[in-house]
Amino acid sequence: MNKYIIYLSFLSLLFFSCEEENLNNVAENQFVVEAFIYAGEPIDDIRIKSTFPLSSEEDISSPINDATVTIIKDGQRYPLISSGSDGLYHYPNDDVTVATNDVFQLEVEHNGLTATAETTVPTPTRGLSLSQDSLKVPQLPFSAGRDSIVAVIGAFMRGSAVRATWDNPEEDFYFMVVESVSDTIDPIFPAQVIDALARFRFVSEPTEDDAIVFLGGALVSFDTYSVKVYHINQEYTALYENRNQDSRDLNEPPSNVQNALGVFSAFNSQEAFFEVVPDR
Repeated sequence: MNKYIIYLSFLSLLFFSCEEENLNNVAENQFVVEAFIYAGEPIDDIRIKSTFPLSSEEDISSPINDATVTIIKDGQRYPLISSGSDGLYHYPNDDVTVATNDVFQLEVEHNGLTATAETTVPTPTRGLSLSQDSLKVPQLPFSAGRDSIVAVIGAFMRGSAVRATWDNPEEDFYFMVVESVSDTIDPIFPAQVIDALARFRFVSEPTEDDAIVFLGGALVSFDTYSVKVYHINQEYTALYENRNQDSRDLNEPPSNVQNALGVFSAFNSQEAFFEVVPDR
């Protein structure tokens, strides 16, 4: 699974290489680490890439595919391998578990530079529930004319809101992922638009609230859908809260990576399910 946090595009733009007069402690061989591990899931979301100039308004970094990347747990070292050409790395075996309160270290070596970081897996989300676990899509009255079709669709959309709630007494940050369980598409929409369909995935921005609402009527396929709410670790919270820093502010964004830029963080989740089915 190519993970969810990478969809939060602000992350890439927070880490940059500054001109020497602005930040002269940035090494020539500096790189950026974007490394995330998820309780109960494979270790496959470790990304290494180059820095890019402060003057650039978009991420023009290059993936680094030849780094030596190691995950360390309880003193045991587990080498990661490159996942392709996108700067991603993964652990190929299944003998490393990621669980609550586990402490992991990350070590990255590239061009004579060694970066290290540490993170602790947070507690899982608690008390996750959905306001409805099934959405029935009505049959469209094609023979009744356009106005009738629009009225049926409108009523369905208004009633399709799904509210996910969870316990958050300490007002920590969470984010939510909704994705279809199946790899196949059973389209809700007419067949002529099937070529535009893809397996559904929605990723929310982090929130300190205890609820997120999404429209089930916006989904593209009849299917069972997974709703995961992830508890965000402190390292990522600090990074997210720094996202609106003015580009003229030369302070580095928060980073728990030593000798490089970036973040190494862990997440823990709770999962619920709902279905989208035809009303027959």
